[in-house]
Amino acid sequence: MKALSCRLIQFRNVEDRTFVPGEGLTVFTGPNGSGKTNVLEAFFLASIGRSLRTHQDQEMIGLSHEEGTVILSYVSGGVENTIKVRLFRKGGKKLFFNDNPVRRKDLLGLFRTVLFTPDEMKLVKGMPRERRRFIDMELSQVNPRYVEEVSRVHRAVAQRNAEFRNARFNGRKPQVDMWDMQIARGSAYVLKKRMEALEKMNAAASEMTRRLTGGRETMTIKYRQAGNEGDPVLSEDWFIRKLAENREEDTRLMRTSIGPHRDDLVFLLNGRELSAYGSQGQQRTAVLALKLSEIQFIREETGENPVLLLDDVMGELDASRRQALISYVEEHDVQTIITSTDSVGDGKIIEMS
Repeated sequence: MKALSCRLIQFRNVEDRTFVPGEGLTVFTGPNGSGKTNVLEAFFLASIGRSLRTHQDQEMIGLSHEEGTVILSYVSGGVENTIKVRLFRKGGKKLFFNDNPVRRKDLLGLFRTVLFTPDEMKLVKGMPRERRRFIDMELSQVNPRYVEEVSRVHRAVAQRNAEFRNARFNGRKPQVDMWDMQIARGSAYVLKKRMEALEKMNAAASEMTRRLTGGRETMTIKYRQAGNEGDPVLSEDWFIRKLAENREEDTRLMRTSIGPHRDDLVFLLNGRELSAYGSQGQQRTAVLALKLSEIQFIREETGENPVLLLDDVMGELDASRRQALISYVEEHDVQTIITSTDSVGDGKIIEMS
């Protein structure tokens, strides 16, 4: 998979400009405030259907304009395709694939990307939702059914929580059996796919960590299931039983304590929990290894590399890690788009001003 061009029209600070990345490494360079990240944001928007920086689509529209547009052309499986995103000042956006309207869930997996920004460092020490979002986004790009199932679980959880609130307001006992069944059914599938992905990623992440550290360290990822101290359980019956066991407390707190929306990932370096015992350098190495393993996972699942988007992360890595990253993407022919205030590697340079 390769991006061929990306046209920005009234998008952020770009009036109308088409960017053509190289097949390998492309570096968008220029001073701070020149709009480098805006271009990267446009590639990500075409891939995921949302911004990498804001939940308000209107913020991506150029000042004094009522509409902004991103048009991405790319090739996958030898076929050229186009994704268009139209943003509107009065709210909302429209997505098109080869000029046909599509929903956001249908956009996922068409133009696959791996994003690495300074914020990705939160994967180790940040909130569990950051880690859940990471694995959900990865699976959503390779498995359309996963998108449906994880969305169904979230809707059922929202309905269950709303029933708790309504029951309290009306002074009655909550009726949540239907939502328990939906949560259990979807959770079993979601957890199964998460565990399959982690098994593959663990092999890759361990290899990447050894490569980045000269064999001194190895990383593994452990899945922590809410309501379970042992190995994760994937059966619907387990979820139904645990939801029932926790119903009294859930009723009191008006929330759902069991399900993939409450699970977490734990990163272990040489067997020790990275967030508690790892140095800042070790945490950076782990996140870089995780991103490289994400590329490998998507390649193994789809037969194609994703496009790697790196937003101002080279300053977060020392010289050896930067070289390891560049060597990996060159060795595996991963199209890589970087923003940086300085030149990086021997790729195509696009100046922003």
